[in-house]
Amino acid sequence: MIPVKPEIISFLIADMVIQEKGTNKWSAIGIFDKIRAVSFPYIHPGLALYIRLADAEGDYNIRIEFCDDSDQIFAVFEGITLSIQSRLHHPDLGIKTVNLAIPKPGKYYFKLYFNGAFTKGFQLDVEEIIRMQQKGI
Repeated sequence: MIPVKPEIISFLIADMVIQEKGTNKWSAIGIFDKIRAVSFPYIHPGLALYIRLADAEGDYNIRIEFCDDSDQIFAVFEGITLSIQSRLHHPDLGIKTVNLAIPKPGKYYFKLYFNGAFTKGFQLDVEEIIRMQQKGI
Protein backbone atom coordinates (compact mmCIF):
# COMPACT_ATOMS: atom_id res chain seq x y z
CA MET A 1 0.00 0.00 0.00
CA ILE A 2 1.32 3.45 -0.91
CA PRO A 3 1.12 5.78 2.11
CA VAL A 4 -1.30 8.70 1.96
CA LYS A 5 0.34 12.13 2.01
CA PRO A 6 -0.27 13.41 5.55
CA GLU A 7 -1.70 16.79 6.42
CA ILE A 8 0.14 18.78 9.09
CA ILE A 9 -2.49 20.22 11.43
CA SER A 10 -0.10 21.54 14.12
CA PHE A 11 3.51 22.64 14.00
CA LEU A 12 5.01 24.43 16.99
CA ILE A 13 8.52 25.64 17.75
CA ALA A 14 9.10 25.75 21.52
CA ASP A 15 11.74 25.70 24.20
CA MET A 16 10.59 22.22 25.18
CA VAL A 17 7.98 19.60 24.34
CA ILE A 18 7.07 16.90 26.83
CA GLN A 19 4.94 13.80 26.44
CA GLU A 20 3.25 12.70 29.66
CA LYS A 21 3.56 9.02 30.49
CA GLY A 22 0.24 7.23 30.89
CA THR A 23 -1.99 9.73 29.05
CA ASN A 24 0.49 10.41 26.20
CA LYS A 25 -0.63 14.08 26.25
CA TRP A 26 1.86 16.59 24.87
CA SER A 27 2.84 19.91 26.46
CA ALA A 28 4.72 22.64 24.61
CA ILE A 29 6.60 25.06 26.87
CA GLY A 30 7.75 28.46 25.59
CA ILE A 31 6.22 28.57 22.09
CA PHE A 32 7.89 31.04 19.71
CA ASP A 33 8.44 31.91 16.04
CA LYS A 34 11.27 34.44 16.44
CA ILE A 35 14.76 34.31 17.94
CA ARG A 36 16.65 37.45 18.89
CA ALA A 37 20.42 37.20 19.42
CA VAL A 38 23.19 39.67 20.28
CA SER A 39 25.87 38.12 18.05
CA PHE A 40 26.27 35.68 15.19
CA PRO A 41 26.86 32.94 14.46
CA TYR A 42 24.40 32.05 17.22
CA ILE A 43 24.13 28.59 18.73
CA HIS A 44 20.66 27.87 20.09
CA PRO A 45 21.25 25.41 22.95
CA GLY A 46 18.01 23.50 22.40
CA LEU A 47 14.67 24.07 20.82
CA ALA A 48 11.94 21.56 20.21
CA LEU A 49 9.37 20.90 17.51
CA TYR A 50 5.86 19.57 18.01
CA ILE A 51 4.08 18.12 14.97
CA ARG A 52 0.54 16.71 14.73
CA LEU A 53 -0.69 14.95 11.61
CA ALA A 54 -4.06 14.12 10.10
CA ASP A 55 -5.27 12.11 7.14
CA ALA A 56 -2.24 9.81 7.20
CA GLU A 57 -2.07 6.05 6.76
CA GLY A 58 0.93 3.83 6.13
CA ASP A 59 4.63 3.83 6.92
CA TYR A 60 6.59 7.09 6.83
CA ASN A 61 10.23 8.07 6.94
CA ILE A 62 10.33 11.66 8.16
CA ARG A 63 13.12 14.13 7.48
CA ILE A 64 13.24 17.75 8.62
CA GLU A 65 15.67 20.22 7.09
CA PHE A 66 16.59 23.50 8.77
CA CYS A 67 17.53 25.95 6.02
CA ASP A 68 17.62 29.63 5.15
CA ASP A 69 15.56 31.46 2.54
CA SER A 70 18.08 30.52 -0.19
CA ASP A 71 17.63 26.80 0.68
CA GLN A 72 21.08 26.42 2.22
CA ILE A 73 20.71 23.55 4.71
CA PHE A 74 22.24 23.99 8.18
CA ALA A 75 20.83 20.92 9.96
CA VAL A 76 18.95 17.75 9.06
CA PHE A 77 16.87 15.67 11.46
CA GLU A 78 16.23 12.19 10.06
CA GLY A 79 15.81 8.59 11.08
CA ILE A 80 12.30 9.36 12.35
CA THR A 81 9.72 6.74 11.38
CA LEU A 82 5.97 6.45 11.90
CA SER A 83 3.61 3.61 11.13
CA ILE A 84 -0.02 4.78 11.07
CA GLN A 85 -2.76 2.16 10.85
CA SER A 86 -5.78 4.38 10.22
CA ARG A 87 -6.58 7.76 8.70
CA LEU A 88 -8.82 8.33 11.73
CA HIS A 89 -5.75 8.46 14.00
CA HIS A 90 -4.01 11.84 14.50
CA PRO A 91 -0.42 10.98 15.46
CA ASP A 92 1.88 13.56 16.95
CA LEU A 93 5.57 13.69 17.68
CA GLY A 94 8.15 15.84 19.37
CA ILE A 95 11.71 16.45 18.22
CA LYS A 96 14.46 18.07 20.29
CA THR A 97 17.42 19.86 18.76
CA VAL A 98 20.76 20.40 20.46
CA ASN A 99 23.14 23.27 19.65
CA LEU A 100 21.34 24.42 16.50
CA ALA A 101 23.72 26.71 14.57
CA ILE A 102 22.24 29.90 13.12
CA PRO A 103 24.86 31.75 11.06
CA LYS A 104 23.20 35.17 10.64
CA PRO A 105 19.94 37.09 11.06
CA GLY A 106 17.21 36.32 8.52
CA LYS A 107 14.36 33.99 7.66
CA TYR A 108 14.85 30.28 8.28
CA TYR A 109 12.57 27.32 7.64
CA PHE A 110 11.94 23.87 9.02
CA LYS A 111 11.02 21.87 5.90
CA LEU A 112 9.21 18.57 6.38
CA TYR A 113 9.57 15.57 4.06
CA PHE A 114 7.56 12.37 4.23
CA ASN A 115 9.12 9.43 2.34
CA GLY A 116 11.34 11.88 0.47
CA ALA A 117 8.49 14.14 -0.72
CA PHE A 118 8.39 17.75 0.47
CA THR A 119 5.22 18.45 2.43
CA LYS A 120 5.45 21.90 4.00
CA GLY A 121 7.85 24.47 5.47
CA PHE A 122 7.50 26.49 8.67
CA GLN A 123 9.23 29.84 9.14
CA LEU A 124 11.49 30.94 12.01
CA ASP A 125 12.57 34.59 12.04
CA VAL A 126 15.98 35.42 13.48
CA GLU A 127 16.86 39.01 14.44
CA GLU A 128 19.97 40.70 15.75
CA ILE A 129 19.66 42.74 18.94
CA ILE A 130 21.50 46.02 18.51
CA ARG A 131 22.87 47.24 21.82
CA MET A 132 23.57 50.90 22.30
CA GLN A 133 26.95 51.56 23.90
CA GLN A 134 26.76 53.98 26.79
CA LYS A 135 29.10 56.94 26.60
CA GLY A 136 31.08 57.94 29.65
CA ILE A 137 30.43 61.39 31.07
